[in-house]
Amino acid sequence: MQFDGRSTKVLVVDNDRTTLEMVQIRLDVAGFQAFGARSAQAALEVLGNSRFDAIILERDLPGIDGMAFLEAMKHLQDRRPVPVLLVGRALAADDVRKAVGLGVRDCLAKPFSGAAVLERLGRMLRKTAGAPAAAGAQRGVVYLSA
Repeated sequence: MQFDGRSTKVLVVDNDRTTLEMVQIRLDVAGFQAFGARSAQAALEVLGNSRFDAIILERDLPGIDGMAFLEAMKHLQDRRPVPVLLVGRALAADDVRKAVGLGVRDCLAKPFSGAAVLERLGRMLRKTAGAPAAAGAQRGVVYLSA
């Protein structure tokens, strides 16, 4: 079953222009509304003014890295939890544990295919849509494959 991404807003945060554009194009073609930011600071500014249904976040951003970005997201005013897909090269088990502790729903090692991003994003959004509103976010299995 494929997730229907129409009207689903996704923020993609990656400093690599090629990866950012590839993911945005793949999301656009699949019917998502994709928005891009090339730094954590730019993404925080966008999040301060807009709501998103999901975030795809590079771990190794210059300046404010992905983990610090997750911490900073907690301090934004009136924020509901947003499912985050953390991506990066050589994600270690410690990175995954820390990320899950910061609210990340799934991780994906680079390089990855556009199909893998869509599959992970769809799974995250289906779980979010199927979860009772009053229930807290449950941590599930985190997969690390390309």
